Amino acid sequence: MELLGNFYPAQDIVATRLDQIRSAVIEYGARVAADRPQESFMVMITVPRGQRRPAGFEAAYREGSLGTNAWMHEIFKRPLPMPDDYGVRMWGGPHTPFQFVDCAPLWPDETPDEFTGPAAGHIGLYGWLRATNARVQRLSQCTHMLLDVATVAELRAAYAARRHPLNVAQDALRAAPQALAA
Repeated sequence: MELLGNFYPAQDIVATRLDQIRSAVIEYGARVAADRPQESFMVMITVPRGQRRPAGFEAAYREGSLGTNAWMHEIFKRPLPMPDDYGVRMWGGPHTPFQFVDCAPLWPDETPDEFTGPAAGHIGLYGWLRATNARVQRLSQCTHMLLDVATVAELRAAYAARRHPLNVAQDALRAAPQALAA
């Protein structure tokens, strides 16, 4: 089998099981991402004519469970507008950033900050946490930080549900204990 990126040298692999292919895709994608940071790409797998594919290969490749799309930036053509804020252009993912319409993507800084730990290496969640924190600070006139008014578990659930950062910030500030709100 051969792993291909659209701008990176191909790599031949020999694999007889899906988990071996998945591991090879992750290693190859991580290498491409390290050499071409912040690029959007997909890993292609080609199987030479006459070679056997592992059982379940076609279904796994079609449904994306081999990880070939992990570094693709999924951009909405027509993001839903958000009153008093930007619409979301990209929600991001483990290897891709969160982004608002007409704004730069939010990538992690080289220096860890208060959102590095809660994001646990998930680039999209990291950017979403920063965006949500900015809204908490704006709404509270810089008297609160996001992690003071919401738990990491609540925030992860809100990100997974694709809730807009402004809505999450408003709800978190409303639910904040009175001592914190004062």
